[in-house]
Amino acid sequence: MKKMFTLLTALFVGAVAYAQFPSIGVIGSAVPPYDWSADIDLITMDGDNYVGVITCVAGELKFRQDDDWAINWGAADFPMGVGVQDGPNIPVPDGTFGVAFNRTTGAYVFTTSFDVTYKVDVTDYLASNTLAANGIRVGGNFTDNGGEVAAGPVANWSPADANSAMMDEGNNIWSITVTYPIASIGATQYYKFVNGDWGANEGTDAANTIAVDSCGVDDGAGNINRTYALMPGTVCYVWDACTACGVSVAERAIANLTVAPNPATDVVNFTFDVNNAASATITLFDLTGKVVASKTVATNATTSVDLNTTSLQAGSYIYNVTAGDKVATGKIIKQ
Repeated sequence: MKKMFTLLTALFVGAVAYAQFPSIGVIGSAVPPYDWSADIDLITMDGDNYVGVITCVAGELKFRQDDDWAINWGAADFPMGVGVQDGPNIPVPDGTFGVAFNRTTGAYVFTTSFDVTYKVDVTDYLASNTLAANGIRVGGNFTDNGGEVAAGPVANWSPADANSAMMDEGNNIWSITVTYPIASIGATQYYKFVNGDWGANEGTDAANTIAVDSCGVDDGAGNINRTYALMPGTVCYVWDACTACGVSVAERAIANLTVAPNPATDVVNFTFDVNNAASATITLFDLTGKVVASKTVATNATTSVDLNTTSLQAGSYIYNVTAGDKVATGKIIKQ
Protein backbone atom coordinates (compact mmCIF):
# COMPACT_ATOMS: atom_id res chain seq x y z
CA MET A 1 0.00 0.00 0.00
CA LYS A 2 2.69 2.50 0.98
CA LYS A 3 4.77 1.73 -2.12
CA MET A 4 1.89 2.57 -4.41
CA PHE A 5 0.94 5.67 -2.48
CA THR A 6 4.41 7.22 -2.68
CA LEU A 7 3.18 8.52 -6.04
CA LEU A 8 1.83 11.46 -4.03
CA THR A 9 5.39 12.72 -3.74
CA ALA A 10 5.49 13.39 -7.48
CA LEU A 11 2.07 15.02 -7.27
CA PHE A 12 3.35 17.98 -5.25
CA VAL A 13 6.91 18.40 -6.50
CA GLY A 14 6.48 17.90 -10.21
CA ALA A 15 2.93 17.17 -11.33
CA VAL A 16 1.68 18.88 -14.44
CA ALA A 17 -1.47 18.43 -16.48
CA TYR A 18 -0.78 16.40 -19.62
CA ALA A 19 -3.61 16.86 -22.11
CA GLN A 20 -2.62 13.73 -24.05
CA PHE A 21 -3.44 11.48 -21.08
CA PRO A 22 -6.98 10.29 -20.37
CA SER A 23 -8.77 11.94 -17.48
CA ILE A 24 -9.48 9.64 -14.54
CA GLY A 25 -11.78 10.68 -11.74
CA VAL A 26 -13.91 9.39 -8.90
CA ILE A 27 -17.66 9.80 -8.85
CA GLY A 28 -20.40 8.71 -6.48
CA SER A 29 -22.55 9.35 -3.45
CA ALA A 30 -19.43 9.44 -1.23
CA VAL A 31 -17.84 12.47 -2.93
CA PRO A 32 -19.07 15.95 -3.89
CA PRO A 33 -21.64 16.68 -5.20
CA TYR A 34 -22.78 13.35 -3.66
CA ASP A 35 -25.22 12.47 -6.45
CA TRP A 36 -23.21 10.68 -9.20
CA SER A 37 -23.43 13.77 -11.43
CA ALA A 38 -19.78 14.96 -11.57
CA ASP A 39 -16.26 13.57 -11.29
CA ILE A 40 -13.39 14.66 -9.04
CA ASP A 41 -10.33 14.38 -11.27
CA LEU A 42 -7.11 12.72 -10.13
CA ILE A 43 -3.58 13.76 -11.14
CA THR A 44 -1.22 11.72 -13.31
CA MET A 45 2.44 11.93 -14.28
CA ASP A 46 2.43 9.08 -16.80
CA GLY A 47 -1.14 8.37 -17.93
CA ASP A 48 -1.11 5.11 -15.99
CA ASN A 49 -0.91 5.95 -12.28
CA TYR A 50 -3.35 8.51 -10.90
CA VAL A 51 -3.40 10.01 -7.40
CA GLY A 52 -5.30 12.53 -5.32
CA VAL A 53 -6.69 13.42 -1.92
CA ILE A 54 -10.46 13.27 -1.41
CA THR A 55 -12.79 13.92 1.51
CA CYS A 56 -15.69 11.47 1.64
CA VAL A 57 -18.95 10.89 3.45
CA ALA A 58 -20.12 7.33 3.96
CA GLY A 59 -21.32 6.11 0.59
CA GLU A 60 -20.13 4.59 -2.67
CA LEU A 61 -17.97 5.57 -5.59
CA LYS A 62 -16.33 4.32 -8.78
CA PHE A 63 -13.42 5.31 -10.98
CA ARG A 64 -14.18 6.33 -14.53
CA GLN A 65 -12.39 7.69 -17.59
CA ASP A 66 -13.02 10.99 -19.38
CA ASP A 67 -16.17 11.78 -17.35
CA ASP A 68 -18.07 9.01 -19.10
CA TRP A 69 -19.47 5.59 -18.14
CA ALA A 70 -18.08 3.88 -21.27
CA ILE A 71 -14.94 3.03 -19.26
CA ASN A 72 -15.36 2.64 -15.51
CA TRP A 73 -13.96 0.53 -12.69
CA GLY A 74 -15.57 -0.82 -9.57
CA ALA A 75 -15.15 -3.50 -6.90
CA ALA A 76 -16.63 -4.47 -3.56
CA ASP A 77 -13.39 -3.98 -1.59
CA PHE A 78 -12.11 -1.15 0.61
CA PRO A 79 -9.48 0.21 1.34
CA MET A 80 -7.75 -1.58 -1.53
CA GLY A 81 -8.76 -3.82 -4.39
CA VAL A 82 -8.79 -4.30 -8.15
CA GLY A 83 -11.51 -2.51 -10.06
CA VAL A 84 -13.09 -4.11 -13.13
CA GLN A 85 -15.21 -2.74 -15.96
CA ASP A 86 -18.79 -2.15 -14.73
CA GLY A 87 -17.86 -3.68 -11.37
CA PRO A 88 -19.83 -2.99 -8.19
CA ASN A 89 -19.71 0.33 -6.42
CA ILE A 90 -16.79 0.71 -3.99
CA PRO A 91 -18.04 1.23 -0.40
CA VAL A 92 -16.28 4.15 1.33
CA PRO A 93 -16.62 5.39 4.94
CA ASP A 94 -16.41 8.98 6.21
CA GLY A 95 -12.92 10.46 6.10
CA THR A 96 -10.18 12.13 4.13
CA PHE A 97 -8.15 9.69 2.06
CA GLY A 98 -5.21 9.63 -0.25
CA VAL A 99 -6.17 7.57 -3.27
CA ALA A 100 -3.97 5.93 -5.89
CA PHE A 101 -5.32 4.17 -8.98
CA ASN A 102 -3.63 2.26 -11.81
CA ARG A 103 -5.51 2.60 -15.10
CA THR A 104 -3.88 -0.50 -16.64
CA THR A 105 -4.49 -2.99 -13.84
CA GLY A 106 -7.48 -1.39 -12.11
CA ALA A 107 -5.65 -1.65 -8.78
CA TYR A 108 -6.55 1.02 -6.24
CA VAL A 109 -5.76 1.93 -2.64
CA PHE A 110 -7.21 4.39 -0.16
CA THR A 111 -5.07 5.44 2.77
CA THR A 112 -5.49 7.85 5.67
CA SER A 113 -1.80 8.60 6.24
CA PHE A 114 1.55 9.24 4.60
CA ASP A 115 5.17 8.99 5.72
CA VAL A 116 7.99 11.52 5.81
CA THR A 117 11.53 10.40 6.63
CA TYR A 118 13.80 13.06 8.09
CA LYS A 119 17.56 12.43 7.86
CA VAL A 120 20.63 14.35 8.96
CA ASP A 121 24.32 13.89 8.15
CA VAL A 122 26.36 14.76 11.26
CA THR A 123 29.81 13.99 9.82
CA ASP A 124 31.06 17.58 9.87
CA TYR A 125 29.34 18.34 13.17
CA LEU A 126 30.95 15.41 15.00
CA ALA A 127 34.41 16.42 13.75
CA SER A 128 34.41 19.03 16.52
CA ASN A 129 31.58 17.88 18.83
CA THR A 130 30.84 14.80 20.92
CA LEU A 131 27.77 12.68 20.27
CA ALA A 132 25.33 12.78 23.22
CA ALA A 133 24.63 9.54 25.08
CA ASN A 134 21.04 9.46 23.80
CA GLY A 135 22.05 10.25 20.21
CA ILE A 136 20.59 12.63 17.65
CA ARG A 137 16.99 13.69 18.17
CA VAL A 138 14.45 15.87 16.41
CA GLY A 139 12.35 18.71 17.76
CA GLY A 140 9.42 20.41 16.04
CA ASN A 141 5.68 21.07 16.01
CA PHE A 142 4.94 17.44 15.17
CA THR A 143 1.87 17.03 17.39
CA ASP A 144 0.30 20.10 15.76
CA ASN A 145 0.43 18.23 12.43
CA GLY A 146 -0.62 14.85 13.81
CA GLY A 147 2.88 13.34 13.46
CA GLU A 148 3.44 9.90 14.98
CA VAL A 149 6.02 7.13 15.05
CA ALA A 150 5.25 3.46 15.72
CA ALA A 151 5.35 4.05 19.51
CA GLY A 152 2.92 6.98 19.43
CA PRO A 153 2.73 10.76 18.89
CA VAL A 154 5.89 12.84 18.49
CA ALA A 155 5.55 15.55 21.14
CA ASN A 156 5.87 19.20 20.15
CA TRP A 157 9.39 20.56 20.56
CA SER A 158 10.47 17.78 22.94
CA PRO A 159 13.68 16.10 21.72
CA ALA A 160 14.12 14.42 25.11
CA ASP A 161 10.87 12.50 24.54
CA ALA A 162 11.49 8.87 23.52
CA ASN A 163 9.41 9.24 20.35
CA SER A 164 11.74 12.01 19.12
CA ALA A 165 14.76 9.69 18.98
CA MET A 166 16.40 9.23 15.58
CA MET A 167 17.97 5.97 14.37
CA ASP A 168 21.68 5.62 13.59
CA GLU A 169 21.84 4.34 10.00
CA GLY A 170 25.64 4.27 9.97
CA ASN A 171 28.07 6.56 8.15
CA ASN A 172 26.94 9.38 10.48
CA ILE A 173 23.42 9.44 9.00
CA TRP A 174 20.54 9.54 11.49
CA SER A 175 16.86 9.22 10.53
CA ILE A 176 13.31 9.19 11.82
CA THR A 177 10.15 8.30 9.88
CA VAL A 178 7.03 10.20 10.92
CA THR A 179 3.51 9.24 9.85
CA TYR A 180 0.97 12.04 9.27
CA PRO A 181 -2.78 12.08 8.55
CA ILE A 182 -3.63 12.80 4.93
CA ALA A 183 -5.32 16.03 6.02
CA SER A 184 -1.88 17.41 6.94
CA ILE A 185 -0.59 17.41 3.35
CA GLY A 186 0.61 20.92 2.57
CA ALA A 187 0.84 21.97 6.22
CA THR A 188 4.09 23.58 7.39
CA GLN A 189 6.30 21.40 9.57
CA TYR A 190 8.82 23.36 11.65
CA TYR A 191 11.70 21.26 12.99
CA LYS A 192 15.40 21.06 13.81
CA PHE A 193 17.93 18.39 14.67
CA VAL A 194 19.26 18.15 18.22
CA ASN A 195 22.30 16.41 19.73
CA GLY A 196 20.76 14.85 22.83
CA ASP A 197 18.68 17.78 24.10
CA TRP A 198 18.30 21.56 23.82
CA GLY A 199 21.52 23.48 24.03
CA ALA A 200 23.21 21.35 21.37
CA ASN A 201 20.92 22.00 18.43
CA GLU A 202 20.90 23.54 15.00
CA GLY A 203 19.72 27.02 14.17
CA THR A 204 21.21 29.39 16.70
CA ASP A 205 22.06 33.00 15.89
CA ALA A 206 25.72 32.03 15.84
CA ALA A 207 25.07 29.47 13.08
CA ASN A 208 22.19 30.76 11.01
CA THR A 209 23.10 29.12 7.70
CA ILE A 210 19.65 27.52 7.59
CA ALA A 211 17.96 30.90 7.30
CA VAL A 212 20.61 32.50 5.09
CA ASP A 213 20.34 29.66 2.54
CA SER A 214 16.53 29.70 2.68
CA CYS A 215 15.65 26.26 4.04
CA GLY A 216 14.39 27.67 7.35
CA VAL A 217 13.00 30.72 9.14
CA ASP A 218 13.77 32.75 12.25
CA ASP A 219 11.17 32.08 14.94
CA GLY A 220 11.56 35.62 16.28
CA ALA A 221 13.26 34.46 19.46
CA GLY A 222 16.79 34.05 18.16
CA ASN A 223 16.35 30.51 16.82
CA ILE A 224 16.23 29.22 13.26
CA ASN A 225 13.79 26.42 12.43
CA ARG A 226 13.79 24.28 9.33
CA THR A 227 10.52 24.30 7.36
CA TYR A 228 8.92 21.59 5.24
CA ALA A 229 5.62 21.78 3.32
CA LEU A 230 4.37 18.31 4.19
CA MET A 231 4.29 15.73 1.42
CA PRO A 232 5.33 12.07 1.30
CA GLY A 233 9.05 11.46 0.84
CA THR A 234 12.48 11.84 2.39
CA VAL A 235 14.36 15.01 3.35
CA CYS A 236 18.03 14.77 4.21
CA TYR A 237 20.28 17.62 5.33
CA VAL A 238 23.78 18.16 6.60
CA TRP A 239 23.71 19.38 10.22
CA ASP A 240 23.06 23.13 10.48
CA ALA A 241 23.22 23.62 6.71
CA CYS A 242 21.06 23.64 3.59
CA THR A 243 23.10 20.90 1.97
CA ALA A 244 20.86 17.95 1.21
CA CYS A 245 22.61 14.59 1.07
CA GLY A 246 25.60 16.10 -0.68
CA VAL A 247 23.57 18.27 -3.09
CA SER A 248 23.22 21.89 -2.13
CA VAL A 249 19.59 22.90 -1.80
CA ALA A 250 20.65 26.48 -2.42
CA GLU A 251 22.16 25.50 -5.79
CA ARG A 252 18.91 23.82 -6.86
CA ALA A 253 16.54 26.43 -5.49
CA ILE A 254 14.88 29.23 -7.41
CA ALA A 255 16.98 32.24 -6.43
CA ASN A 256 15.51 35.29 -4.67
CA LEU A 257 11.92 34.04 -4.89
CA THR A 258 9.25 36.29 -3.43
CA VAL A 259 5.56 35.43 -3.41
CA ALA A 260 3.26 38.34 -2.62
CA PRO A 261 0.80 39.20 -1.40
CA ASN A 262 0.40 36.14 0.76
CA PRO A 263 -2.42 35.87 1.79
CA ALA A 264 -3.66 36.83 -1.69
CA THR A 265 -7.00 38.11 -2.94
CA ASP A 266 -7.18 38.59 -6.73
CA VAL A 267 -3.57 38.26 -7.89
CA VAL A 268 -0.40 36.71 -6.49
CA ASN A 269 2.97 37.78 -7.89
CA PHE A 270 6.00 35.47 -8.21
CA THR A 271 9.33 37.27 -8.65
CA PHE A 272 12.59 35.32 -8.94
CA ASP A 273 16.00 35.09 -10.59
CA VAL A 274 16.81 32.33 -13.06
CA ASN A 275 20.07 31.52 -14.84
CA ASN A 276 20.31 29.39 -17.99
CA ALA A 277 16.58 28.67 -18.26
CA ALA A 278 14.55 29.96 -21.18
CA SER A 279 11.19 29.52 -19.48
CA ALA A 280 9.58 28.98 -16.10
CA THR A 281 6.30 27.37 -15.07
CA ILE A 282 4.24 28.26 -12.03
CA THR A 283 1.66 25.63 -11.05
CA LEU A 284 -0.89 26.00 -8.29
CA PHE A 285 -2.51 22.95 -6.62
CA ASP A 286 -5.35 22.75 -4.16
CA LEU A 287 -4.85 20.44 -1.18
CA THR A 288 -6.50 17.54 -3.05
CA GLY A 289 -3.64 17.73 -5.57
CA LYS A 290 -5.81 19.20 -8.35
CA VAL A 291 -4.12 21.75 -10.63
CA VAL A 292 -6.15 24.94 -10.26
CA ALA A 293 -3.86 27.35 -12.13
CA SER A 294 -0.74 27.12 -14.29
CA LYS A 295 1.30 29.61 -16.27
CA THR A 296 4.49 29.27 -18.36
CA VAL A 297 6.50 32.36 -19.24
CA ALA A 298 9.79 33.30 -20.87
CA THR A 299 12.39 34.21 -18.26
CA ASN A 300 14.54 37.29 -17.81
CA ALA A 301 17.41 37.97 -15.42
CA THR A 302 14.64 38.80 -12.94
CA THR A 303 11.29 37.30 -13.83
CA SER A 304 7.97 38.60 -12.52
CA VAL A 305 4.77 36.61 -13.05
CA ASP A 306 1.24 37.52 -11.98
CA LEU A 307 -1.12 34.60 -11.38
CA ASN A 308 -4.84 35.40 -11.25
CA THR A 309 -6.51 33.91 -8.18
CA THR A 310 -9.89 35.63 -8.47
CA SER A 311 -11.79 32.43 -9.24
CA LEU A 312 -10.20 30.38 -6.45
CA GLN A 313 -12.09 29.58 -3.28
CA ALA A 314 -10.66 30.83 0.00
CA GLY A 315 -8.17 28.40 1.50
CA SER A 316 -4.62 27.04 1.25
CA TYR A 317 -2.85 26.10 -1.98
CA ILE A 318 0.53 24.62 -2.89
CA TYR A 319 2.67 26.37 -5.51
CA ASN A 320 5.43 24.79 -7.59
CA VAL A 321 7.87 26.95 -9.56
CA THR A 322 10.18 25.20 -12.05
CA ALA A 323 12.80 26.68 -14.36
CA GLY A 324 15.25 24.25 -15.94
CA ASP A 325 16.72 22.23 -13.07
CA LYS A 326 15.64 24.82 -10.47
CA VAL A 327 12.58 24.29 -8.32
CA ALA A 328 10.68 25.92 -5.45
CA THR A 329 7.61 24.69 -3.59
CA GLY A 330 5.58 26.40 -0.92
CA LYS A 331 2.13 27.37 0.29
CA ILE A 332 -0.08 30.40 -0.31
CA ILE A 333 -3.40 31.34 1.25
CA LYS A 334 -6.31 32.76 -0.76
CA GLN A 335 -8.57 35.06 1.22
